[in-house]
Amino acid sequence: MDPPSGRAQPLYFVNAFVDFALIGGLSIATFTLLRLFYTGERTSDIITLSVQLAWICNWPHASATIYRLYGSRENVAQYPMTALVIPWVVVAGLAACFFSPTVVAPCFVKLNAFWSPYHFAGQSLGISLIYARRAGFEFGAAERFALSTFLYSIFVAQAVRFETGWQILDQQGLSYPSLGLPAWLDHAAQAWLLVAGLGLLGVLARRCVRDRRLMPPIILLPVLTHLVWFLPGASWRSFGEFVPFFHGMQYLLVAWSMQLKEKLDREGVAPSAGYVLSESARWGLLNFLGGVALFYGVPRLLAGFGTPLAFSIAVVSSAVQLHHFFVDGVIWKLRRSAVSSPLMAGLDDLLHAPRTPRALPA
Repeated sequence: MDPPSGRAQPLYFVNAFVDFALIGGLSIATFTLLRLFYTGERTSDIITLSVQLAWICNWPHASATIYRLYGSRENVAQYPMTALVIPWVVVAGLAACFFSPTVVAPCFVKLNAFWSPYHFAGQSLGISLIYARRAGFEFGAAERFALSTFLYSIFVAQAVRFETGWQILDQQGLSYPSLGLPAWLDHAAQAWLLVAGLGLLGVLARRCVRDRRLMPPIILLPVLTHLVWFLPGASWRSFGEFVPFFHGMQYLLVAWSMQLKEKLDREGVAPSAGYVLSESARWGLLNFLGGVALFYGVPRLLAGFGTPLAFSIAVVSSAVQLHHFFVDGVIWKLRRSAVSSPLMAGLDDLLHAPRTPRALPA
């Protein structure tokens, strides 16, 4: 993708410090500190803090997906099945939870719990590909295959581990049984993950040798972060409470840059600090309020009809997240230029108009 006229292609959305922090640095540092200085249990303080942080990133990031899909008639027309049919499918599942709280509801919540790490793997893959393209290190078929195989192998290994043996799992207050997978399957998944990791390292090393340059670390930071989240992080439950927060943080950085660049191009707005501040505040406030309405308001509204609040929170949160997974799988297709082109912009493109090259004298 060509950079804006008169300006080099930016590697970062904001700058090296901010991008490294939001994409993975803060979450890896948090895991390290909790691992060294805190218990691995889900203490009441950890749970309280994670719930408070959900207002800042978890909830707004789900709202940002809805805003992106329904923010314009063009998007709705482009994705009619996702925009007009999928919501009714999710609502039907949610309604079934209230009619069958002991059978359908646990399955509904389990579907969310199972799909969530798969969705996280997809986001990590997408962000790595974005940075690779921004760095002029765009991946070919071999690199894409190796990267996606490794990330989704993490999902498989984590899912198999949680579903091994007979145990009662809990998601947002609703209990459901594991699948009772045999122990050897866990060992096989871990072995395959090791093979996939070695394969990825080999493919990337070959690419670096061929191009005679090292890969910028930011390209692989989402992969390392994802690995920390779901392997060592999954066994340290105090850290696991914050993984959705850090996932939302990644998403909001990318979605924020996309929103500002798309609106700037669509409406012919002049780049400026005033535009960045005002549009960031408007977009951020709308998604904050949207998140509060979805995750705080709707469960309490439904609980007013006699449903226990904890149950209402569990199934409504699952419904919102499942809708989010459906939508995200469609609206962020990087092969579409309408998506990939705005994702190549950096903060400088939003602050300053590109310089027009000075004409040479005749």
